[in-house]
Amino acid sequence: MFGLSRSLSTFSEMLLPNSCLLVRLTRQRRSQGIWTKFMKRSKEKALQQKEADDGFGFFSDVITEEMKQGSNKFIIEPSFVPCEDLIVGRLSFQGMNPVIERIMQEEEDAKRKKVVQKVEADVSDNEMAHRYSTLVGTIGRKYNTKRGHTREQIHKGESRSSAPKQKKLKFLKPQVD
Repeated sequence: MFGLSRSLSTFSEMLLPNSCLLVRLTRQRRSQGIWTKFMKRSKEKALQQKEADDGFGFFSDVITEEMKQGSNKFIIEPSFVPCEDLIVGRLSFQGMNPVIERIMQEEEDAKRKKVVQKVEADVSDNEMAHRYSTLVGTIGRKYNTKRGHTREQIHKGESRSSAPKQKKLKFLKPQVD
């Protein structure tokens, strides 16, 4: 019995270090996982930095020092009047002060003239009317049924019987020589 208890005590002693060893191994694995994540992040940062440096090399003649510093990213406007397109000055409505209303009208007319001068027509009115008329016809044909299509041909002066029908070509066998 004495030998048996002794073997049990050594068995329990053997288990204790193994369990500690397992705990140590799991902690090591966790720390290795953390280190690998850290290493991946640092590698990604290094690659991004390298790509950014290469990009600056490609565009070095275009990028100015002010752009690198980023000092001119924003335009500072002391008033919000131009941002909101507000009217500056005195206002009058419904004939309360006719002099001011006349001044307002003149300023508005001057603004409209500037806008009209900036906008130029790319297409003349006649050309636009011609394009629109042809467009209406093509869109109308899109939604036309077969009956409507035949009516359209009759109105144009074509009849169904007078139009020669084209025969569908059949497959011709090759001649053997």
